[in-house]
Amino acid sequence: MISIKSITIKEFRGIRDLTIDLNGKSFGICGPNGTGKSGVVDALEFALTGNISRLSGEGRGDISLKEHGAHVDRRNDPEKAVVAITADIPSLRKTVTVERTVKAPSAAKVTPADADVLDVLRKIAKRPEIVLSRRELIRYVLATPGKRAEEVQALLHIEDIDKVRGGLQKLANAYERQLPYVESVARDARDLLQRALNVSQLRSESILSASNVQREILGLPLLQELTDKTSLTDGLNAPIRALPQTIQKSQASADLVATRETLEASFNAEVTRRLPELLSAIQSLARNPLVKQGMRLESFLTVGIELALQEFCPFCDKPWNLDELRKHVQVKLQGLKDVSRQRQEISQKVAPMANVCRRLASQLTALLRHAALPKQAIPMPVVSGFSAELYKMADDLERQPSLEEITVLLGKLVIPADLNTDLDSFSKAVAELPDSSKQDAAKIWLTVAQERLENYRSSMRKLKIAREQANIARQIFDTYTHTNDAVLTALYDEVQKDFAALYAFINRSDEKDFKAKLTPSMGKLGFDVDFYGRGFFPPGAYHSEGHQDGMGLCLYLALMRHLHGEEFIAAILDDVLMSVDSGHRREVCSLLKKEFPNTQFIMTTHDPIWLRHMRTEGLIAARAALQFRKWNVDTGPTQWDERDVWSEIGECLDNNDVLSAAGLLRHYLEYTAAEICHHLRAPVEFRGDAQYQLGELMPSAISRLGRLYSRGKDAANSWGQKEVGEELLKREAQFARFAQATNVEQWQVNSAIHFNNWENLGKNDFTPVAKAFQDLLGAFSCAKCNQYLRVTPEREAIEALRCDCGQTNVNLKKK
Repeated sequence: MISIKSITIKEFRGIRDLTIDLNGKSFGICGPNGTGKSGVVDALEFALTGNISRLSGEGRGDISLKEHGAHVDRRNDPEKAVVAITADIPSLRKTVTVERTVKAPSAAKVTPADADVLDVLRKIAKRPEIVLSRRELIRYVLATPGKRAEEVQALLHIEDIDKVRGGLQKLANAYERQLPYVESVARDARDLLQRALNVSQLRSESILSASNVQREILGLPLLQELTDKTSLTDGLNAPIRALPQTIQKSQASADLVATRETLEASFNAEVTRRLPELLSAIQSLARNPLVKQGMRLESFLTVGIELALQEFCPFCDKPWNLDELRKHVQVKLQGLKDVSRQRQEISQKVAPMANVCRRLASQLTALLRHAALPKQAIPMPVVSGFSAELYKMADDLERQPSLEEITVLLGKLVIPADLNTDLDSFSKAVAELPDSSKQDAAKIWLTVAQERLENYRSSMRKLKIAREQANIARQIFDTYTHTNDAVLTALYDEVQKDFAALYAFINRSDEKDFKAKLTPSMGKLGFDVDFYGRGFFPPGAYHSEGHQDGMGLCLYLALMRHLHGEEFIAAILDDVLMSVDSGHRREVCSLLKKEFPNTQFIMTTHDPIWLRHMRTEGLIAARAALQFRKWNVDTGPTQWDERDVWSEIGECLDNNDVLSAAGLLRHYLEYTAAEICHHLRAPVEFRGDAQYQLGELMPSAISRLGRLYSRGKDAANSWGQKEVGEELLKREAQFARFAQATNVEQWQVNSAIHFNNWENLGKNDFTPVAKAFQDLLGAFSCAKCNQYLRVTPEREAIEALRCDCGQTNVNLKKK
């Protein structure tokens, strides 16, 4: 993995020019909504992956990286939209720079462009989970089991297992779907053979017995056994075509009787009973244009995604991401589940009609074979045409046609008016045939029986193969599914234990015995959590939104730890914990620090309290943060940077804009006074809304530092440290002068900000005000490291007043 040292962003999203030094450590970005925090997150993701998830994927409409990645003023000049990062790759012990432009996001400029470096970057580009926003995090918790399985498996990079499972299921279903047709063909071949042999049961003994009767008439050796190579006509030298009469009269009569029975008892009955029911169901669906269109769309998507094998569209030749395309189509198909169900119901009702058509067509074909045998063939044009039409109709009904096609096909299920004329002609021709001699009849009988036996053997071989294929395909699918579920169960068991431990840590005050269940099954992932020992329920059932956010983060961390192990060294969290209640904020920061000490977390928040907790718990260093105070389209985000603030105040005063200068000064003082009170643990009257004003914060901060200096003097004197005491006395006196100067001028700030007599204040009136507060804030800071002084420890009895660099370190404990 990778740790980020710095990032430079130019003309990208809402940022014009910004450089952030991260030093490979955890970092916090704070600011009100709309000040540019997410722009930094987008830039980090863009540099690492060449993409911005916020501008891609489901529901983004016409928004795209290409069109909207650059700053709005650079939308026609995307090569100016540049993001560059410097990062360490610990596994390679190398430092690299990666630079991308919106014009060519996939063509990163990498230095050094070593093969091992490029390999690491390619792996990171395929792992967008390094960036997580709340809208993505909560999907793990509140998604449906099927969608959750997709999200989690994508995070673990095992999403192909469901593709394989789906493919194996389609294969098994396809082989099983063809079985009814093959069985129907075999059944028809069996019926024809039974009629030819005139036996009630098709067994080896009955076949041999019937055949040997005819062979005995011809003086042929009797058959002793029936194998798959046995020919019933073995030893019959006279070719059947040389016989004066080639129709086996009794067989043709039996086939004709069977055909008429099928027409009356099966075809007419099935059509009469099922046709109105089918047409009614189809008409009901057809009246709903959404269902009708949905069926077309489902068919198009199902066929299309199976044919999508290349990295570009076959219509417009534009490149596409096959994985994203498949996910997108799968989402659409998921939304068409009801349409798919109704289509399946129609298909199930149509299938018997196809079988009836095929059965009758097979029997008509048998009659046509009889009719073609005499030298003067018996003409049966209607039977021939109807038989061919029935075969085609059966094929068409089995290929899942559209509603319109089904309606047309079913409309053709009518017995031709002249069919009985053909059948009567055939019956008459057969009846007029002279009776054959026993020898001729036996020859014809054996010839017809052998032809049908071969047809029966062929159909049974095909049926055996079809059953074996269906059985093997189903076994493969079942074995894969069983193995897949077993492996995933073991994987999720490990993840759920880690998840439960992480969540119990941040909620140890009331849910220290928390447990969870991740249950995979057939492409789904169930997720139930314990609710105070009352049972297991979905997270959204009883837990609050804040607890759900905490679950989402803990599940993400458990999955990332399982996926990356020791290589989980970077994560970018964009406002993922904003609904976590204040009582668990410190625990979350403590969790990240304790459980993931080697991971660089880059976090955004609009709540400064979160930022303070990050610092207090040591998750980020004192200087490892920036705070945005405002944003505008021309300049981008503006930080609470001391140099920038005083420069901006100076510019306002140069323009004699005292109102703007006073407003900016007041806002900055409120921000810094809150920070100082936090660092010094200064007592401030509690407010439930945490909206403290300058008049509540600054006096408390001034009073607190004055007392700390006084306490430090007393401590130094108790230890006999005269020089230290004298130095503290000087600092105390200087600080008092700065504080006094601001008290004198305080009324002017208030009058200006509230538009009271502001026109009476000019540049020369307000400049001393700004200078007084600048000096005062300097007195709260270390002269060397320029960081605000703070007391230690963060809790319990105070022991020292110090800065980060150690230049200031005032002992507060008396001897």
